[in-house]
Amino acid sequence: MEAERCAILSRRAEALHLIRRFFRRLGYLELDTPLLAAQLIPESSLEVFRTRGARGGGASTELYLIPSPELWMKRLLCAGCGSLFQLCHCFRNHEPESPYHQPEFTMLEWYTVGAGYLDSMGIMERLLAFLLRRLGLGPILSYRGRRLDCRAPFLRLSMAEAFRDALGLELAELDSLQAIGRKARELDVPTGPDDSWADLFHKLFLTFVEPRLPSDRPLLLFDFPAAVRTLARRKAGTPWAERWELYLAGIELANCYSEATEPEQIEAFFSAQGEAKKAALEPHRIDWELKDKLQRGLPPCSGAALGVDRLLMILFDQDSVGKVNVFGLS
Repeated sequence: MEAERCAILSRRAEALHLIRRFFRRLGYLELDTPLLAAQLIPESSLEVFRTRGARGGGASTELYLIPSPELWMKRLLCAGCGSLFQLCHCFRNHEPESPYHQPEFTMLEWYTVGAGYLDSMGIMERLLAFLLRRLGLGPILSYRGRRLDCRAPFLRLSMAEAFRDALGLELAELDSLQAIGRKARELDVPTGPDDSWADLFHKLFLTFVEPRLPSDRPLLLFDFPAAVRTLARRKAGTPWAERWELYLAGIELANCYSEATEPEQIEAFFSAQGEAKKAALEPHRIDWELKDKLQRGLPPCSGAALGVDRLLMILFDQDSVGKVNVFGLS
């Protein structure tokens, strides 16, 4: 068993080397940013780890382990550093008990200046093809006895199409809290008086839509509802945001935006999510300074974050993320 674990870790080291090689060849600047921060971007869907730091025996200060390197990377985008990438450890508290979650995990995050979310689809396809070729795996994988055809182009499906296929619903017509709440109750989805539109959307998606997504090929699920607050740019003239997620073998691996640059949208996101964070299990200070920087100087760009452990779990045909990293050692 230990020999097998060492062999997997050796293959993991090669994969991380190849990821760095891929982005360096494209001219991206590799970063190595801090894992501790005194304030964070507010994201009500995430819980964080809090700790305290003190210098020379003085008063202590609350600090947080980063859930992603976004807050540091976006500062450097605003400073004009160009396209960036980073492989780093990230931390998320109160995560579900599942083979696909760990409180500490490895993330690949990259930002492409002058590009949108559709451009980043192509980068994702090229990255996976490069890894499969260089790791000697080939474009057809076997994962837990299932055949995965990983050849480009990946399957593309809009969120509206996914709801139509799974439920026969026009998602755009569920544009009010009353409408989506009524549909959720018709489908016997548990609802509560404090549920927001986004809460009900996620309940419908996770219960009925995600389990029915195609799983024999990589899937790029794109154009999420703009009513789900993120820092993804809104798609002009539509109710959608320029965002995609990558699924492989039915497992969500990556999340990508065309980054919002409109000051009003950035202000609205930080204000609403900052208010929501007051009810978090692990509240934290808000990085209002980053908000100001984004409003003044974020260049047009696309940002993507990929769960490296989940990807390697599939590439190496393992049944949990703990099998492909040292964090799973007991």
